[in-house]
Amino acid sequence: MTDWGVTQFGFRRKTYADIIAEMESKAKNLLGVNIDLSSASPLALFLRVVAFGLSLLWAVAEKVYCSGFVDLAVGQSLDYAVKYAGISRRAATAAKRMLKVTGDPGTVIPEGFLVGAEDQTIRFATIEAVTIPESGEIEVLAQAVTPGTASNVAAGLLTRIINPIAGVGSATNIDHDDNENGVDRETDWELRERYYLGLSGGGASTLDSIRAAVLSVPGVRAALVRHNTSMGAVDGMPPKSVGVVVLGGVDEDIAKAIHRTIAAGIEPYGDVEVPVEDVGGEMQLIRFSRAQPVTIYVVANIQTTAAFPADGEAQIKDAIIRYIGGVDSHGEVHMGLGLREDVVWTAVIAAVRSVPGVWDAEVLIGIDLDDLGSENVQVGPTGVAEIGPEYIMITRV
Repeated sequence: MTDWGVTQFGFRRKTYADIIAEMESKAKNLLGVNIDLSSASPLALFLRVVAFGLSLLWAVAEKVYCSGFVDLAVGQSLDYAVKYAGISRRAATAAKRMLKVTGDPGTVIPEGFLVGAEDQTIRFATIEAVTIPESGEIEVLAQAVTPGTASNVAAGLLTRIINPIAGVGSATNIDHDDNENGVDRETDWELRERYYLGLSGGGASTLDSIRAAVLSVPGVRAALVRHNTSMGAVDGMPPKSVGVVVLGGVDEDIAKAIHRTIAAGIEPYGDVEVPVEDVGGEMQLIRFSRAQPVTIYVVANIQTTAAFPADGEAQIKDAIIRYIGGVDSHGEVHMGLGLREDVVWTAVIAAVRSVPGVWDAEVLIGIDLDDLGSENVQVGPTGVAEIGPEYIMITRV
């Protein structure tokens, strides 16, 4: 007899076809082999209705079985599975932007004052109440109403006052050191990767544990840990040192994570220096490096058909930016490629061809406008690729 359900080989689910075959065999055993089981017979139709419902139950049973395994669980079931390792999914965080508000002196801007984009798809609310001074303008920090990367807008995009207040003339977002980008909710794939990396983070003093600790810092997108085990300098790294390269996150939080996991006597190497207080009250200087932005240039000569839209060139630029990373023509920030991820030439071509009406395209890419080619662009061990509309040249031929 065939084993179904939980077996030594895992879970074996009965399919709809398996259930039909089994029910027809049982019907012949009970009612005789000459019964009519043709597809249009009443008995066959009845068996198929029942079999369909049973097949759904088997599918549910399989999902229940899989929910207990990190490799197979999805969604909320995956959240429950990784909790055994003390890991929880990172929630989406809201972007913060500094607003410059102008108006009549003495006007009170309450907490929750809303400013958004012209189409009102993106809204920011002030996080504190302020009063406009005699100068007639004031800066106030606002937080996105909806968390995630969709609210990572460029300066000058937030200009529409959603809830007007008497005495307030205008408001817009500006570049400021207090601006923070939002982060999307951690995906299943990202959570699994962090789970497996986190298994090595239970200890300390290993490269994996240092990387796991840094990746657990909110806002960190990627991290790379290098070490020099020799008695001489290697690639600029001093002897017996560890160098951490980080993309995203706050300096102080990253330094504390490194301090908790780095081995005693090992020198942290990097161009960012942050003092961290140890358990004895002594200040330790922790160093690490930031990922180096690598600007990418793209030149595309395209042949189009009648299906090419009026704003097709802008769509092509935005498609390229979504792949590589940067701020698109609408002011939206795209994460794109991560740390050490090279720019793949064919992927750029695919981005160009993704716009309707592009019949053929000749694409050249590179980091120097005078030296472009049809090869992948390597960003190096500490680089992260970025691009903007101004670095993309499109010509219709």
